[in-house]
Amino acid sequence: MTGLAATAVRVLKAIYGTLVASGRMYVWTPLTDLHPEGSGIPSHHPERLRPDLPLTDYERALEHELTTEGRVP
Repeated sequence: MTGLAATAVRVLKAIYGTLVASGRMYVWTPLTDLHPEGSGIPSHHPERLRPDLPLTDYERALEHELTTEGRVP
């Protein structure tokens, strides 16, 4: 390729990349397959609560504070 053709190809690739990035920002695709509705916290999540262990005094105090001040529905 000549210098002018190589420059044109490079410019067109940059324009194409810019348009693709812009489209990804403005066209939202829901990712419901990654986190299905109502599935809760994944089993491998580090903050998953164990239902077989009761809350500590500190955790109970935090829960009370959050629910009484209306921060958590």
